[in-house]
Amino acid sequence: MEKFELLDKDGNKTGKIITSPEIDDKSLIPQGYYVAIVGVLIINNENEVLLERRSKLKKIDPGKWGICGGKIDYNEDPITAGIRETYEEIGIILNRDEMKLLCVNKSETAYFNIFYVKTNIDIKDCKLQKEEVDEIRYFNIEKGIYEQLLSDPDEGVEWLKELKKVLY
Repeated sequence: MEKFELLDKDGNKTGKIITSPEIDDKSLIPQGYYVAIVGVLIINNENEVLLERRSKLKKIDPGKWGICGGKIDYNEDPITAGIRETYEEIGIILNRDEMKLLCVNKSETAYFNIFYVKTNIDIKDCKLQKEEVDEIRYFNIEKGIYEQLLSDPDEGVEWLKELKKVLY
């Protein structure tokens, strides 16, 4: 059974542990505590972002477009979690030294660490985890398509703004 450590409002570890069945029910996350989540934006030399279409079998946002990522395991740091999640979902191993923190966002029950990495990944080299991902594609963020594809535009627009600051 997977275990996760909840964070406080400032993103600090609390010592409070929650298991994988519990974490899927937001009502079981005590008020004032947050699940640690990581997201990874992969950007190629044309400033296109690699997005994945979530599997139709997923409980949360099935069939929607988003970035690689997921929950940060107990005793795992955010960068390691981002590397692990990217490998699990699309079969690519990222270089820890190339990953840069883009921003940290908070929702009602989650604390998001969003990283980005500039690297050219050939989609043909990817091995998709069928339980998680149906397809992957690069999208040009300057054409505005990225905002339309996000599963939660309010959440995504914040890190899209940060990404544009970094890239341009």
